[in-house]
Amino acid sequence: MSNSIHSNDRKFNYKNLIELEKDIQEMQFDIKLSEDLSLYRQEVKIGTHVIPNAIATHPMEGGDADEKGSPTDMTFRKYKKIAKGGAGLIWVEAVSICKDGRSNDKQLWITEDNWRDFKALNDIIKKSAKEEFGQDYHPMTIIQINHAGRYCKVKGKPSPIIATHKKNLDERLGIDESYPVVTDEYLDSLKEKYVQAARLSKKAGFDGVDIKACHGYLLSELLSAYEREGKYGGSFENRTRLMMSIVEAIKEDAACEGLVISSRLNIYDGLPYPQGWGVSEGKGFEVDLTEPKKLIKSLTDKGVQLISLTMGNPYAFPHINKPFDLGNYIPPENALHSCNRLISEVGNMQKSFPEITFVGLGYSWFRHLAPYVGAGSLKHGLCKVVGFGRESIAYPDFARDILENQEMKRTGVCISCSKCSEMKSKIGTCGCVIRDAEVYLPIYKEMKASEVK
Repeated sequence: MSNSIHSNDRKFNYKNLIELEKDIQEMQFDIKLSEDLSLYRQEVKIGTHVIPNAIATHPMEGGDADEKGSPTDMTFRKYKKIAKGGAGLIWVEAVSICKDGRSNDKQLWITEDNWRDFKALNDIIKKSAKEEFGQDYHPMTIIQINHAGRYCKVKGKPSPIIATHKKNLDERLGIDESYPVVTDEYLDSLKEKYVQAARLSKKAGFDGVDIKACHGYLLSELLSAYEREGKYGGSFENRTRLMMSIVEAIKEDAACEGLVISSRLNIYDGLPYPQGWGVSEGKGFEVDLTEPKKLIKSLTDKGVQLISLTMGNPYAFPHINKPFDLGNYIPPENALHSCNRLISEVGNMQKSFPEITFVGLGYSWFRHLAPYVGAGSLKHGLCKVVGFGRESIAYPDFARDILENQEMKRTGVCISCSKCSEMKSKIGTCGCVIRDAEVYLPIYKEMKASEVK
């Protein structure tokens, strides 16, 4: 095992914890392990809310909404399975705040006309969980509200709304320096749209909203708008202005009273200054959490108690936030290195802000050994809730198996093959081609066949 650990295209091949621990020690990584899986049973309090266990599902866009942005049978199917799986915190995927802010025509979009459809979705999550675990079982539901920014698509074609130019990312979209950046006036108009989406989410019964600021979407891109002119660029206060104003407006809105305000937040973009957030000038790709910590302090001062941390940009370099064994490129580092960055830097934040509940990430790659990595993080205070993204669509019962059977089945786990990511980037739909083959393998095959024509 160890003789190839420095290879950047090395795949997961661990049979047991002893092999994994050997490589962690050899690489001098900060990943912790524990066989005490009872740690997952601890409740986590968020204000007046209680998460019944320390397991979360990360938001995973399915791209299966109807033309009005409402959830369809496919959406209900996915979340019913996740709810029956036992995670205490169910983080519902990105829902657009406006029509021109959608990542594709099949993205969810909450409006005054369809909020009852989202209420039905939340109801089925709560009902399904109660049916499995008893009437006193109450999973927390957070819904992610977002503007896709440079990753907006209309009728299947890119329609970027960019906050600032980023050469590396612009080239991928086929735009150059002449492409217009979004105006301050447009950004001004978004605050009320976020508030309206939060109001509707509250009416739909969700416990909280996530002001999404990660993975290169609009609010995330603003955080690194060092070279943007005007009130939304340059200084730290300007770059965080829109996000903070949205949080404040939701907090002060009477119709949102009692709604948990959270955020899925990038703390490192994986791009050098001035294109990336979580880095410093002249330090290349080196992580610098000075500004992310400053933003988190500002958020906590406004009463934010729940933050799901992440990194990178899945459209450009997914190895940073979704370490994989198979993908469309060979990463510049091995997956264990990527996992270590995710786990250790979230741990850095958790230790810096012990009063905040941080949801960790980077666990799905560990397959059947993931429960022990997550338990190690809980035991050593690297996060308060262990989050799983790809795992939740490959293996919706993973949480139940951890909590009740003290294991994750080798035959059920995500194998980090990246086919879900490939579908998401090419056609907007996302699901597990391997473990949910009845539904998603035909979709994947149709996509691949169309590429040959």
